[in-house]
Amino acid sequence: MKLYGTTTSPFVRRLRVVATELDVGYELVNTAHDAGQEALRALSPIWKVPVAEVDGRTLFDSRVIIDWLTTTRGYGPLRAPRDRWHEANVLNAIDAALDSAISVFYLKRDGIDAMAVPFGPRQHDRIAAIFDWVAGELPTYDPARGLGLAELSLVCTLDWMDFRETYPTAKHADDFAALRSAIGARPSLVATRPVVS
Repeated sequence: MKLYGTTTSPFVRRLRVVATELDVGYELVNTAHDAGQEALRALSPIWKVPVAEVDGRTLFDSRVIIDWLTTTRGYGPLRAPRDRWHEANVLNAIDAALDSAISVFYLKRDGIDAMAVPFGPRQHDRIAAIFDWVAGELPTYDPARGLGLAELSLVCTLDWMDFRETYPTAKHADDFAALRSAIGARPSLVATRPVVS
């Protein structure tokens, strides 16, 4: 699989974790640089990572690519969803929290103090509400049940928020610290921690 993305993107990381867990090799085309951006824009009209060239297809979005991989290769050591629609709701919520944090990050990167304008605190309030809801929807992590996409997506999201300092995840330590500790040392998550390249 040829994967277009960065070593910092939480969406790309989510896919890299799944690919590693399923033993799907990939070549990462780093889109953090001009040549990678040019290659990405030639493939995808939305200019958003990740994009994958896999099995003769070009696929956009981490969830689409993951769906392709699990459909064509199975779940391997990952837990297949017991209630696909419930898990999709949880993933949508996690992605919405991440979208809010990414908005704050882009403002910060452009030199705007997001917390000095009403938009920033609203995004933090939205993230807090989402995380409160997610905490009630995810069962306590049990290694015997296996690792599901919602749990690994949540950990990737929290790690990225800490890495980019976009949201104080410590506010939710009571809800998520045990999960982060339980799966954070998993080789696929250790190998894909966000780094600037």
